[in-house]
Amino acid sequence: MQKTEDTSLVLAPRLKKISEWGKANLSGDKIEIMERHIQFLRETGAIDSILKKGDTAPTFSLKNQRGEIISSTELLKKGNLVVSFYRGSWCPYCVEEVKILNSVYPQIQEAGADLVVISPQSFSRTEKQAAEIHLQYNMLVDEDNKIGKEFGLVYEMPDYLKDLYFNTFSNNIQEINEGSAWELPIPARFVIGTNGKIIDAQADPDYRQRPEPIDTVNYLKSLND
Repeated sequence: MQKTEDTSLVLAPRLKKISEWGKANLSGDKIEIMERHIQFLRETGAIDSILKKGDTAPTFSLKNQRGEIISSTELLKKGNLVVSFYRGSWCPYCVEEVKILNSVYPQIQEAGADLVVISPQSFSRTEKQAAEIHLQYNMLVDEDNKIGKEFGLVYEMPDYLKDLYFNTFSNNIQEINEGSAWELPIPARFVIGTNGKIIDAQADPDYRQRPEPIDTVNYLKSLND
């Protein structure tokens, strides 16, 4: 009998629903601004600076939602590590990704790996987000995008995008992150092997596109075959 896929673990339909809401509720000029910036990131080669398969992953020790310091070096002593970068709890696409990663986390553990998600948002926002969804894994605070920059993910928002986020969405990114600049990471997911090398890397300047969590699970399982 063919195994039926659990659709509750599929991210794409959730992201599509958010995108369709935006198209229906935002004016054409606001949509154009967001599309223009995504295209700008593509054309300026922002993705070229992102670490790739075969590169050595930066090590990090960051505070989690409980105020504990989590070390990537220590986690890698136990198995492979999935590192997923997201923008923050203000981003609906990120919220859905974090939720589904939470649902598949037991499968990640069964595959002998662990997972951390990293964002530049403040500790108080991280603590609140993790509590609201009963997060099972470590949600880490990357102050001033320090680790995101080491992975090659971070860009500074141009003025036209700052104005849109602040005036339309009431999101002051610098304040949300308690940071020194209006900066965000390109959403990305890496799998790091126990030797510290990146064995899988996926990133897209279009924040509406994210790798499927269940695909990450299946990749981890394949490493054990």
